[in-house]
Amino acid sequence: MQKLNNKINLYSFTVRTIGSIFLYVGLIVAIIIPATYYDSEVIKMIVIIALSILVSLVAIYNFVLPWFVYKLHGYEHNEDYVVIQKGVVFRRKDYIPIKRIQHIESFQGPIQALFKINTIMVYTAGSNDMIVGITSKDVEPLIHSIRIKLQSYLDSKEAQTDAA
Repeated sequence: MQKLNNKINLYSFTVRTIGSIFLYVGLIVAIIIPATYYDSEVIKMIVIIALSILVSLVAIYNFVLPWFVYKLHGYEHNEDYVVIQKGVVFRRKDYIPIKRIQHIESFQGPIQALFKINTIMVYTAGSNDMIVGITSKDVEPLIHSIRIKLQSYLDSKEAQTDAA
């Protein structure tokens, strides 16, 4: 199994933190709003405790889990399958048959450009899957290799048999 670029941890941390800023701001606003707004001090304390618990869980999601992405995520491809492994708490391995691939595309968002990593999307008739965290220099060779294997299948007798 090939590992992703080690910058994927920092990228994952950055994306998760940006997304969670709203929750952090919500907790700060709940603390700052006077108790008279809530009708009673008890309701304010319940809101603050609930948001504090939520912020604690999100902090673990933001600051602990991203550092396992590099260790636990990966991909590989052979003559028959593209295998994508992902997940930290709930692990998942997707096996995408080469013969079911319809097209492949790569893209790079602004945060990914900052870290010089890309995402490859693999589309099949029924679904799509992505490999996030491939270095920019490795994207084209990987796509080219998968396309060669797909073309090899399409040129084979098995493809003509499947089409009939």
